[in-house]
Amino acid sequence: MQREITRELVRRLLPGRMAESNKGSYGSVLAAAGSMAYRGAAALCTEGALRGGAGLVYLASVEPVIQLVLSRTPECCACGCRTAANGGIHPQDADALCRWFADRHTVLLAGPGLGESAADVCKALLGRNAPWAGAVLDADALNALAAGKYRGDLPANTILTPHPGEAARLLGLTVPEVQADREGAAVSLAEKYHCVAVLKGHHTLVAAPDGTVWRNETGNAGLAKGGSGDILAGLTAGLLAAGLKQGRTPEDAAVCAVWLHGAAADRCAKRRSMTAMLPGDLFEDLGWILGELGR
Repeated sequence: MQREITRELVRRLLPGRMAESNKGSYGSVLAAAGSMAYRGAAALCTEGALRGGAGLVYLASVEPVIQLVLSRTPECCACGCRTAANGGIHPQDADALCRWFADRHTVLLAGPGLGESAADVCKALLGRNAPWAGAVLDADALNALAAGKYRGDLPANTILTPHPGEAARLLGLTVPEVQADREGAAVSLAEKYHCVAVLKGHHTLVAAPDGTVWRNETGNAGLAKGGSGDILAGLTAGLLAAGLKQGRTPEDAAVCAVWLHGAAADRCAKRRSMTAMLPGDLFEDLGWILGELGR
């Protein structure tokens, strides 16, 4: 039976901001995102992680992407990488990132805009003894996982954020089969990959490995634009990083993220209309929603 995500539930689960704290109190996120072909995805997901409350957000990407992101959010820390022949992050630099982030209690956000380099980059980042405190895998990272490019257990505290097409590839189903039984698909993802699964779409579902399923009622068709999912992935990673420092669970982070993302979209649609609203517009509305919740 599905449980509804409510405003009061989110208010209760959101990580708190304590007077006696510093940036280290809220964890850190490393976003492995962006490529020469998909630069904006990195900008949207890193800002999402910052807005989600992580104390520090790092971006590992090629230099043109780094330059774009820093012009938009100078709060982001740059981990510049060499450019591979396909325009993405060089896999050898991904290996170096694992060593550099050892013992830093960092959440990995992988996938948005990685492009053709995703398989090699994710293989390096998610290999044996990966140092991550948690992980959010989205977009191209999910496609690499579905294609069998990475084999082995995912890091503890992992969240997958597929849309129906990605979920179908991960489960070996068709999109109509996923949509015909969305709850079953979400639970299957959580069980197969031993993680929290966020099945995006109308009434996004959050499934935990124990079979618990949460149903989100916020959001609208204005989110059906490229970039919306990048923001959700970043927001989820930011909430996960801050929450883990306070004893929260990946399930808590996912539940809060999907509700906040949808609530921001609902407010944004009233300002700009579902047709005219852009994913980047959501950040202003996200700030208003968090303010109303006392965060």
